[in-house]
Amino acid sequence: MNRERDNKSRAEEIRRRREEEQKRRSVVTTQRKRPEHKPAAPAAAIGTPRTARSRFSSRYDIAMSSPNYSSRAGSMNRAGGWQIQAPSIPRPSFGPRWISFLVLLACAAGLYALLAADIFLVRQVQVQGNGRISSQEITGLIAGIGGPSALLNPLQIEYNVLTAYPDIETVSISVDLPAQVTITVVERQPVIAWQQNNQLVWVDAKGFAFPPRGIVDGLVNVSAEGVPPAPTLDVTQTIGARPFLTKELAQSISTLAPYVPQGATLIYDPTYGLGWSDPRGWQAFFGQTNGQVTLKLQVYQSMVETLNKRGIRPSLISVEYPDAPFYREK
Repeated sequence: MNRERDNKSRAEEIRRRREEEQKRRSVVTTQRKRPEHKPAAPAAAIGTPRTARSRFSSRYDIAMSSPNYSSRAGSMNRAGGWQIQAPSIPRPSFGPRWISFLVLLACAAGLYALLAADIFLVRQVQVQGNGRISSQEITGLIAGIGGPSALLNPLQIEYNVLTAYPDIETVSISVDLPAQVTITVVERQPVIAWQQNNQLVWVDAKGFAFPPRGIVDGLVNVSAEGVPPAPTLDVTQTIGARPFLTKELAQSISTLAPYVPQGATLIYDPTYGLGWSDPRGWQAFFGQTNGQVTLKLQVYQSMVETLNKRGIRPSLISVEYPDAPFYREK
């Protein structure tokens, strides 16, 4: 009986151990079981508002090449090791930027040659057309001698020459490369030597006055007893000679000059005009115009003969108006 009790107790013990072993396996199996995955939300369509998209964002891995890194550090070979690559030398390419650089370099070289090369430096200036004014006097007004010809200003040279020498009528400047500078001047030709208030000026055929310079033969000397009629002035003129006599009065002087008696001097009076002091003791006047000069001279000779016959010694004879001449006695 005791033997049966022992067998029963042993059987219960074995069953109890089996149940415990079964429970232990169940717990381990439960722990190793993988959790279930929830289905992924559908991707949001393009153009869907941000608020309607899923809170899960997709991730994309993109392999980017790194030429600079691979060329310097190397690249990984198939075995998993690093392979050192030799540095590559870039090849120069000639494009529009190179052409622009070459053009700029050529322009800079040309500009340097114009400003610094000896062949473009002004060493001598040629002056043409001058007679009474020396070439040295004209070239002395040019400040650019010895410098580059490209920096010369022809307008400034013309201004300086006309301002310094009013007896020059026109000036033209020619600057040719490499360094040829030519100044061509036209001088005014005086025809009248006008003496007034102990001052002497020369006057050309157009009535322009300028200071005397040098010696000129054949000038008509005029002794003025007053100021001549004012000519029309050009208000835009700022340099050069100014009109002094009207063109008509200048022509009258040239017309009457050949008839002046030998030893007499042509005179001008603001009231009676042009005339001369006759060696026989009186003044003869012919007006301020050169019209009817031949007729005026004939009337004058007739009056002189008539007055001599009558024994009249005049102090003044005027034939400004040939049809109404008059005289004054002493």
